[in-house]
Formats: sequence, C-alpha cells, structure tokens
Amino acid sequence: MAGRYGMSFAKDLIEQGDYEEAIAVATKAIEDGDAGPEPLFDRGTAAELAEQFDLSVSDFEAAVAKNQAEKELDPFMLDDAYFSALLAAARRDAESDVAKGVARLERYAKTIPDGTHLADARDWQKRLRGEMPSLLDKTKELNAP
Repeated sequence: MAGRYGMSFAKDLIEQGDYEEAIAVATKAIEDGDAGPEPLFDRGTAAELAEQFDLSVSDFEAAVAKNQAEKELDPFMLDDAYFSALLAAARRDAESDVAKGVARLERYAKTIPDGTHLADARDWQKRLRGEMPSLLDKTKELNAP
C-alpha cells in the first residue's frame, strides 16, 4: 500500500499527525497480507505517538523479529524506535508500579540482545527505582544560585 512515492499511506498519515488513521491503515495492510516488518513499524510508530504504548511495543517487537529475516528496515532506526516506545511504556508503568516499569525494560535485552540501548535500559531501570537521578533532574542544579 503506497502513499507518496516510496512512502506508505500510514507514514503519510503519521506525518500529517493523524495517528489513529495511520494505525487503521497499517492494520489493514497487515490484515491484507503484508507480512513484512514495515507495516508493523508504521503502526508501532503511530501507536507510540498516540500514546498506545502496549500496541507500539508489541508491534516493534514483531517488526524486529521479522526484520531479522526480511532486512527491509534499517536495524538502527528500528532499535531506536523500539527503545523509545519501550521506555515510554516503562515510565508510564512505573507511575503506578515501579517493578512493572523496571520489568518492562528487561524486554529490550531479550528482544535485541546486541542492541545499542542495553546500557540505557539498565540506567533507566535504576532511574525508575530511584537509584540514579533522572537526566531531567540535572536542570534544577543548573538554575541553582
């Protein structure tokens, strides 16, 4: 399913900020038999932007698995997108249950054992547990008299 040349309809909708419609279009592509990683990546991207983190994470995990065989997507781009969605989901989880957020980040190493964000995932687990300051907390020190 194509939008502009070289761009899926879902990507086009994502660029327009129509995340719910992008999810629907990517879902239709998957249901219609597009078995590659791209529609999963598109739906995962739209779902993350729509703050549907569970769908986003599961789609990125499926896209990672399919991309190992298909090699359609840049693995570094997919790695970054997956980690971003996983972190957003973990942070949301940790608002009500820190252990759940920490556990969610463990999925990164299982999904991409040689991923570029292994250390980041460990650091964020520490941040969620309160063992390491958030990067955002450092700005308070910058504004101190």
